[in-house]
Amino acid sequence: MARKFLLFNVAAALMVAAIDTSAFAVNAPIVWGNPTTISGDSDVNTDGTLVAAFNLNGADVTVNGVTFTGLIYPFMATTVTSGNFTFTESPGHLLAESAFGSGSAPFSNLSANYQTLLSTAMSTDDNNTITLTMSGLVVGQQYEFQWWLSDANSPTSGFLTTATATNSVSLDDNTTNTNGGVGQFVIGTFTAAAGGQETITFNGIDANNAPTIDALQLRAVPEPSTWAQLMTGAALLGAIIRQKLRR
Repeated sequence: MARKFLLFNVAAALMVAAIDTSAFAVNAPIVWGNPTTISGDSDVNTDGTLVAAFNLNGADVTVNGVTFTGLIYPFMATTVTSGNFTFTESPGHLLAESAFGSGSAPFSNLSANYQTLLSTAMSTDDNNTITLTMSGLVVGQQYEFQWWLSDANSPTSGFLTTATATNSVSLDDNTTNTNGGVGQFVIGTFTAAAGGQETITFNGIDANNAPTIDALQLRAVPEPSTWAQLMTGAALLGAIIRQKLRR
């Protein structure tokens, strides 16, 4: 009887493991920090472990020890994918922006690599929506998402982009509205929910503002959540039961 009970438990565990959790993916709310004006390499978050970092429409570049992979995409593309990260735009197209840098301070006071990171961007041809989908996340794991918006070559005021994942945050592309002025970055924290997928939408604040993203990174912070610990414990228990059944 005890052996049958163990076999039933193992079979149940295998059935649970076989379920495709993407079928009931839940988008976790992101808790955003305060938007912060760009100031130097130490802006780049180094908590935990890097999952991925992208320099949109730019070259590979390393800032504060973090290597941002250059993501170049076709002119007027509607979807761009790199690994588990997919950018889509609807109903228009994704635009590759450049010349966001400046020879004037404070932008010119940044390190050469940081200037490179902030000199290109992804945008749209109208005030449409850029949707970023991040998949393959570990359910129950806590993550930190950081993104940048800066255009030192555009002193026009009021150009904001808003990121939304239940909660919203808006960044200013030029905080002083002068040539050489810098924009902002922000860090948001979330715990990956069922399905291991997270979606963030980016919008301009009005019809005259297209959403724009210079760069981004995703990091897994060191401590897994209680749920992740429980899942790990369940996996270990299953392994122990299987070993006992083989004896």
